[in-house]
Amino acid sequence: MTKAEILKYKDYRQFLADYNAWKSQNKVGWSLTVWTRQLGLSHPSALSMILNRKRHIGDKLAESISEYFDFNEGEKSHFSNLVKYEKSIDSNHLRIMVLNQLQGEKNHAIARFVLNEGNKLQNIESREALAKLLSPILGLNSDEVIALESRTPESPDPKAMHQEIVKIVERSYDVVPKSQRQYAATFMRMKSERMQEAMDKLRAFQKEFIAEFDCEDANSLVCFQNSLFSMLNEGTAEAESELPHNKKN
Repeated sequence: MTKAEILKYKDYRQFLADYNAWKSQNKVGWSLTVWTRQLGLSHPSALSMILNRKRHIGDKLAESISEYFDFNEGEKSHFSNLVKYEKSIDSNHLRIMVLNQLQGEKNHAIARFVLNEGNKLQNIESREALAKLLSPILGLNSDEVIALESRTPESPDPKAMHQEIVKIVERSYDVVPKSQRQYAATFMRMKSERMQEAMDKLRAFQKEFIAEFDCEDANSLVCFQNSLFSMLNEGTAEAESELPHNKKN
């Protein structure tokens, strides 16, 4: 069992229990008492109580365990988040924040981006008020929106990001009044060799649209979404990890 396996766990106690079981099977004389001494603990029952969920790991012990396993930065961060998660059972807000860290950027990449843009609106009095307005269309409750880190994700999962956008558009039918939304879909015939030309033209239009309507003194947050794809495409290509709204390009 290697230290890197911590990244596969969602429960730090289970990781420690599995490691203890593995050591017991592979090292003569191994026991929790021996491990307790190696970690510098004064009470032999400390590890037993932790494994039996009768107490949490403190900051000092968490540091000792990280040193014992020689965790790299990523492994140490993951282990620390698992510890925080267990301590956050009675705090819904903190629990959501830690879960977001554990799940990485695969979940809610678009929601984080939307929140990042919404925070720039001067007419929204607080993060709580913005969360309340966004939660219906994002499909999250207010606490979940508040707990999200508002930023442009650096490496989102393309498929998860696409599915998130589709869900937002789907919810908009019930959330946004008809007078405040515009949808259009056209199915047409086109020469396959012109697909790249069509995509380039659509991207150019999107950039022009954003340049004309995006502004610093805005009082509303909108979704501008377009799509173009061949319905007879037999091949598969890995989608680029780029957000649908990129004002810097």
